[in-house]
Amino acid sequence: MKILIVEDNQIQNDVMANFLRQESYDVISAYTLKEAKSLLTPDTNLIVLDVMLPDGSGLDFLKEIREYSDIPVIVLTALDDEYTQISTFDLKADEYVEKPVSPIIMTKRITALLERINGNSDSVVIMGFKFDFKKFISYSRDEDDLNLTTKEMQIIKCLYDDNGNVVTRDKILNKVWGYEYIGEDRLIDTHIKNIRKKTTPELILTVKGIGYRLNI
Repeated sequence: MKILIVEDNQIQNDVMANFLRQESYDVISAYTLKEAKSLLTPDTNLIVLDVMLPDGSGLDFLKEIREYSDIPVIVLTALDDEYTQISTFDLKADEYVEKPVSPIIMTKRITALLERINGNSDSVVIMGFKFDFKKFISYSRDEDDLNLTTKEMQIIKCLYDDNGNVVTRDKILNKVWGYEYIGEDRLIDTHIKNIRKKTTPELILTVKGIGYRLNI
């Protein structure tokens, strides 16, 4: 799931983004409206949108978005006046959250909203294999435990979140091992080789020179 955070306070933006990444979300940060407009793509699943930004109003941006998209938007603001709240919901925001807000609570709100809209996708079946990304349990076609490791499950979840599209090696490293990871990227190959042994070679396809994609 891809989330765009539009918040000009870099510390607040980065803290929220880090909490969301720990929950395996793909997070993009924008600090101005101009950046937000350039970073918003069709595969974005949710926007966290501050009202007061250095180059304009987040509500004006929300109005633009609603002219062509019903993407979930959580409005985040320090303003608590009735006019701002009414305007927010008139523009069909999905939620209105007053600052300051705990990044843990914000993460829970985002997860709950996405589950309400998209359904809970913690448990999925791919090529007959069942993967529970919440409990980190996996089963074979005969209901036997596949004994996938945490990292192996995270790799599958990373690929699953991109809906069968090609995921680069760098993106897998960043999402599974973190942005601080520095090391030999052959580590990915080893884990994917083990996943194929425990499931089937056709589960994860190699796109030479780019990365991998899940066969869904």
